[in-house]
Amino acid sequence: MDVNTYFQKVKDLESEHYKRKEDLMKEFVRANDPYKIGDKVTDHIGTIIIESKKYDWGFSSYPSAVYFGVELKKDGTPTKKMSKRNVWQSNVL
Repeated sequence: MDVNTYFQKVKDLESEHYKRKEDLMKEFVRANDPYKIGDKVTDHIGTIIIESKKYDWGFSSYPSAVYFGVELKKDGTPTKKMSKRNVWQSNVL
């Protein structure tokens, strides 16, 4: 085995490890995510209606979901500007 083959195999192993780690993270988040598209979630800033979700490694010790959607006023209607923002699962009240 030459040096190039060695480095290529190491790169392949690291790539496979990252993919398996990412799959495990997604599985964990899906199993611990109580919200779905269309639900309302509230954090310290306000409330949104979930339009999409993505995964985040998280600032805490475990991965979590990040929700994205339209901001709502206190009466539950969308804001006039129809502004959108993210809400992290760890910040949901």
